Amino acid sequence: MYKLILLIFALCASVCYGQNDRYVTFELSGVGGIASLNYEKSFFKKGINDISYRFGFSVTPIDKNNGMVLIFPVMIHDVIGKTAHKLDIGIGQSFSVTTKGDFFILMPISFGYRYQPEDKKYYLRLAYTPLVSYLIDFQWQHWAGFTYGYRLNKRE
Repeated sequence: MYKLILLIFALCASVCYGQNDRYVTFELSGVGGIASLNYEKSFFKKGINDISYRFGFSVTPIDKNNGMVLIFPVMIHDVIGKTAHKLDIGIGQSFSVTTKGDFFILMPISFGYRYQPEDKKYYLRLAYTPLVSYLIDFQWQHWAGFTYGYRLNKRE
């Protein structure tokens, strides 16, 4: 288990080093449960589209029988727009494991509004983020989230 955690941190560090348009985000509610910390990196820009990936971590209490759940959301987002007001659409996978050893996967989807001023180092996002269960039975869980993102690098 410790080797897996060390491998995840090593991969994250190698991905995060030396990249442009990097953000650390805090998401209240949303794809990571109650709250999550995330890393976001833009990797493709063309016209009004800016495609980025995001991965994060969250810990959420469930109940006495299941204990806590560790959630690892991984998302791909397309931010569409030329001004500070943008459309943010995303899809991904959320890997979760409880402290009792149960493992499950959900597919988060994100449809939201993103306010990202060019002259500031932050952005705000408000999104409808349903969680879709599709492996054993199909369920659509309505959810929403608010995100504050802080840019780690200077704009070039």
